[in-house]
Amino acid sequence: MKRMVLVGAGHAHLECIKQGSHPEIDWIVVTPSRYQYYSGMFSGLADGTYTLDETRIDVKALCERHGKTWIEDRVMRIDAAGKQVICQSGRVVPYDIVSCNIGSSDWEASTPIHVTIKPNYRVEDAFQTFRSADSPVIVGSGAAAVEMAASFQSNGTPVTLIHEEPLLSGHPAGPELTARLDQLGVIRIVDRFETLDGQTAHLRSGHSIETDAVLFLGGASATELFRASDLYCDARGFLLVHETLQSLEDPSIFAVGDCATLTAYPETPKNGVTAVRQAPLLFQNLIRFVNDEPLRTFRPQRYYLTLLALGHRQATLLYGRFYRTNRLSWYFKQWIDRRFIKKYTV
Repeated sequence: MKRMVLVGAGHAHLECIKQGSHPEIDWIVVTPSRYQYYSGMFSGLADGTYTLDETRIDVKALCERHGKTWIEDRVMRIDAAGKQVICQSGRVVPYDIVSCNIGSSDWEASTPIHVTIKPNYRVEDAFQTFRSADSPVIVGSGAAAVEMAASFQSNGTPVTLIHEEPLLSGHPAGPELTARLDQLGVIRIVDRFETLDGQTAHLRSGHSIETDAVLFLGGASATELFRASDLYCDARGFLLVHETLQSLEDPSIFAVGDCATLTAYPETPKNGVTAVRQAPLLFQNLIRFVNDEPLRTFRPQRYYLTLLALGHRQATLLYGRFYRTNRLSWYFKQWIDRRFIKKYTV
């Protein structure tokens, strides 16, 4: 009997929990929270479309339904030589194969006004803090920053957005989305966020802004897990993996989604779309590895669909350079998101 340890319950691991069945595998899932929140619905949570319960999956219940062992703990280190994961509680979990789907981190600041939704089970406290703030700030210029600024603003939270680059830099939808935020009343400051000192955000230009809540959405940062485990990482700390989704140094270690960087495709976006696309191949390769069969390789798609909620039942659909903003795109996004949650809750 092989022991398969799944660290985290991201998009790809949810599929493994649901589909995983093999007479020679003992499946163990280790997550720091009973609930996995779906980040694709956070804009709907911000604009009032969803309740908190509608955005989350009960990982414990999912494991029980599909015959997996669930452990509530945080994995702090992988001991590759001893083939065991070391948890925050001191628990040691031996493994034959370990797979990581833990997402990413964000900018760290030792101040109570720093609001973070990574790990995603922090979302409830984060959103409460942000909504109750007098001068909440979002930092970022990408899709997540645009979507969250529009969603909070449309639901009555006055948002200031600090962004150095043009919104969705390089994409033709950028000017239209900029105009949309201006129309909603989002205050935009085109400058580089540098540091946070108490309740003062300092900008590169020398200007500063007072704030009592900062939500940083300026891109993914690596967690400390892989560096703490002395595994081969890229310069930012993301685990380096082959197209088979295996670690460069140890074929029994797999990683998918935001926490990993594909050596053959290092520019692959770190977003939920990638993890969803990797899910079926990860499951196949985990089974193939146990069966001593050749593994398949992952090739990221060149174009992928993105749907950005923009408040008041409007959304922008993006695919490659194409984009369209309308109500139909908003309904399409709701259908996709609700279908994803339903897949793991019914």
